[in-house]
Amino acid sequence: MKTTEPVHFRVRISSVLLGVILAIGPPVGAALGFLVAPVTHWLLDVIDGAPGPLRLLALIPTPWLVGGGAVAGLLVVMLLVRQILRETTVVDVGADAVTVHRDETSTYVERVRIAAVFVDPHDLVLVGSDERELLRRDADIGSRRLAAAFQAAGYPWAGDRDPQEHRFRPWIDGTPDLPADIHEILRQRGRELRDKNGDKAADLRERLQDLGVIVRDRTARNGQQWRFLTDHDTTRFSKLPKRSTDPKAGKHPSTTTPRSACSPQAGDT
Repeated sequence: MKTTEPVHFRVRISSVLLGVILAIGPPVGAALGFLVAPVTHWLLDVIDGAPGPLRLLALIPTPWLVGGGAVAGLLVVMLLVRQILRETTVVDVGADAVTVHRDETSTYVERVRIAAVFVDPHDLVLVGSDERELLRRDADIGSRRLAAAFQAAGYPWAGDRDPQEHRFRPWIDGTPDLPADIHEILRQRGRELRDKNGDKAADLRERLQDLGVIVRDRTARNGQQWRFLTDHDTTRFSKLPKRSTDPKAGKHPSTTTPRSACSPQAGDT
């Protein structure tokens, strides 16, 4: 009996780019080896001196310098490629789940939880039906290749821009549109980002989501940007009744707490 294999695509940094990097290393190293003697002689003629290590290298026969430079160049680019592979994102798109690998950690998200997939602008974002971000990872590995993989596997691809782009706004510390506790978390998260502590910054992003705020990172100039989880989530921060505009003294409009502001949303538990 013939069985159907699960759909699986792996998207990672282009192998062509890695091949180009590897190919560049040996000729660059060889060229530098060839230039050792001419550069040393030029420095001696112009400024009557040259660095000690350079003078020592100039004593080695040029063919040896060229060969050694080619080998050294290859070793350097091999180490560079290894570091690139460790620090770039790898995305496995399966029939039943998406697994994202980065910085020696992996995150698994079941397909049934995913309502939309997009890049923003270089982050891969998986969103649930309740608008919560199930995953946001730097994935500068080609939006077209990511789109092709997710669409081929039948995932709801939403494009190369956040569908809620118009609702994000830059975070400005102390503004009245957010309560003090949210501002404090954003301040703490900003410090973690400056200290390059990505794990703690990610934990604080999840904490903000639990409080109804989605946050994303932009350039140093724009910093953190935020939006409410849903259009009506601003009510959850209105803990005090507003002053009445009714001219009749002593009367205030009745206030009620929307169900969505006090009931946990799907996926929050």
